[in-house]
Amino acid sequence: MSRGTNKKGRRRMNRRAPIVGDSATRRQHSTRLPAIEELKSAAMGRWPEIFHDAAGVPHEHLDGRGHPCIRCGGTDRFAAFKDVAQRGSVQCRSCFNRSTDPYPGDGIATLRWLLGCDTPTACKWLAGWLGLTHHGESRPPAPLRRSVRLQVTSGVDNHFGQFADDCHRAMQSAWWTWLENALSLPVAELRRLRVGWSAQHHATTWPMVDHDDNVVGVRLRCLETGKKWSVSGGKAGLFVPSDLRADIDRLFVTEGPTDCAAIGSIGFDAVGRPSCSGAVEYTAKLVRRLHPRECVIVADDDANQAGKRGAESLAETLVTVCGRVRIIYPPTGHKDARDWVRAGANADDVLTFVTAADVQSLTINSGVSR
Repeated sequence: MSRGTNKKGRRRMNRRAPIVGDSATRRQHSTRLPAIEELKSAAMGRWPEIFHDAAGVPHEHLDGRGHPCIRCGGTDRFAAFKDVAQRGSVQCRSCFNRSTDPYPGDGIATLRWLLGCDTPTACKWLAGWLGLTHHGESRPPAPLRRSVRLQVTSGVDNHFGQFADDCHRAMQSAWWTWLENALSLPVAELRRLRVGWSAQHHATTWPMVDHDDNVVGVRLRCLETGKKWSVSGGKAGLFVPSDLRADIDRLFVTEGPTDCAAIGSIGFDAVGRPSCSGAVEYTAKLVRRLHPRECVIVADDDANQAGKRGAESLAETLVTVCGRVRIIYPPTGHKDARDWVRAGANADDVLTFVTAADVQSLTINSGVSR
């Protein structure tokens, strides 16, 4: 019988061997990452350091004794196996055991549990930490630290603040550079907005605050897909730079955090709203606290006029707490403030539009009218 034929003389089909493993493992082959066994070999002996950088696991919690679990908070539930340094094996009797997915077994499984992600994401993180990523890869470099999963308690906003702070501290110098290039925004402005990284959500984090700078929610933004969403349980607040001061001359109010950063990058004081119609009460209270001489609302130039309507509605509220309010729109061909600044607009260009805009103020005419 000739090679490549079966017993009946028919030529056998040249079938490719199936890839063994779950769908997450199959997807991992398409990312051109090192093989899982190669990652495990490179990480051998370094797992305690890896877990510490990934999720802040204290080294003393890997001594084999029972410790509080950093994921579920259970007392005396978490413990490391004797070979944790070599294999990366740990367990929690409540949330990481033989009945959970993933279940304990090796360092990759532990990373999946700590980061709250699938196998490809854990491998990407580990490859970045080990320095085994392919050159020229378009994805951002993996951060070397990640916060413990957010435990939201109804009515307690400090959980969001802690989550935002942890994610902000997770940022690394290489990641700041990548983000600056991806968004065409200066790192300094992104730092002022306390931007961070959540490996759990595989997205950048943008804290939203109330008028007193309390974090009430966190916006998430995936730079690979463009998807934007928020951490569950939070409120839609404002994007406010960390060093914004009171008694300023002029405050710009933009739509979204990136427009806020763009306006800030050319020398103005600015805050961002969560949407064209959101956080009106927070904005009014913040303006009352900061007491600017003038407010300038920068509206998006969108086809459905939602930005225009939202700006006009906000102006009606702000004139009661500021007195001088203007609305400006980017010039034709620029959809928003970031697009305008990215195209080369400077402070003088923006001020030209500001001075040309009508001043909306509170007037008295047989009662209060606007």
